Amino acid sequence: MGRKRGFEIDEALGAAVDTFWERGFDATSVQTLCRAMELQPGSVYAAFGSKRELFTAALGRYVATVSAEAVERVNGAPSGMLGLRAYFAHLVDSMVDGKRRWGCLITNSLVELADREPELAGLFQRHLANLETSFAAALTRARDDGELRAGVGPEAAPLLVAVVQGMNVMAKGRPGRAALKAVADSALAGLAA
Repeated sequence: MGRKRGFEIDEALGAAVDTFWERGFDATSVQTLCRAMELQPGSVYAAFGSKRELFTAALGRYVATVSAEAVERVNGAPSGMLGLRAYFAHLVDSMVDGKRRWGCLITNSLVELADREPELAGLFQRHLANLETSFAAALTRARDDGELRAGVGPEAAPLLVAVVQGMNVMAKGRPGRAALKAVADSALAGLAA
C-alpha cells in the first residue's frame, strides 16, 4: 500500500499557477516551484510529473477558474453591454489591485511559448476562441436590445479580444487605473449606441 499524500493537491496547484503567472515558464525553476508550493521536489514530481506537466496542469487550472469566472461575468449579466462593461471593469480592477497585474497567464505563456510548443499553442488558441465566442454572444444580445450603434454586432468580438490581449501586456508595466480604464472605455464607446 502506498504512502498517503501529505498535502492538498489543489492548494499546491494554486501556488504553481501563481508562480508561473508571475514569473513565466522559463524563469520559474523547480526549486522556486517547490518553495512556493511548500513541497520537496520528490513530492512535486510524484504528484505532477515534470515541470512541463505541472505547467500544463496550472494552465488548465487557470482556464477552469480565472478564465471561466471572466466568461461568466460576460454571460451572466442581464444585458450584453452590461456584461461587457462588467468584464472590463473587473479586468481593470484586477490589473490594478489583483493578480492580473502580472498580465494574463495565457497571454504571457502565448508570447513566451507558442512558437516552440504547438500543443500548448492549441490550448492558447482555444482559450482565445472561448473568449471571442463569449464576446460575440454578448454583442449579439446587445445588438438585439439596441445597445450597439448601427452596423456593429458580433463581428466586433475579435477586436475586443485584441483589446484584452493588449491590456494584458500593458498591465505588466503597471500603467495605472486611468490608462487601463481609458483603453477599455474607448473600446466599448466605439461599439455602443
